[in-house]
Amino acid sequence: MKKTVFLLCVIALFVLTNTVHAVEVKDAVLAKGVVDLKPVEPSDRFDADIGRVYCFTRIVGAKGVIRIKHLWFYKDRFMAEVVLPVKSPDWRTYSSKRILPSWKGPWRVDVTTEDGLLLKSLHFSIE
Repeated sequence: MKKTVFLLCVIALFVLTNTVHAVEVKDAVLAKGVVDLKPVEPSDRFDADIGRVYCFTRIVGAKGVIRIKHLWFYKDRFMAEVVLPVKSPDWRTYSSKRILPSWKGPWRVDVTTEDGLLLKSLHFSIE
């Protein structure tokens, strides 16, 4: 009985690990907007009066429903976390962050798995 339980645990761990780690970011851009799941005016530099910046990502390789995170940083200070579902092997999604005019300088969005594995970092600046 103990061997069976152990074997089932090993199989479950293998399946979960492969489900998450098979995921990759196929496309990722920062933009002024997203319309019909397509980024609008992608850039890595935005004017201070932008109001909001969007992070668009296309995730491939997910097996089953998983979640990713967009972690927003300003001058290496954590600002926001957005958890996004990924519901198919080829999934487009996005998050956005309100930007105050006084928040000039370097920004970063880290795209991670739900358990924190870094998939991609996107850097941009507010000028």
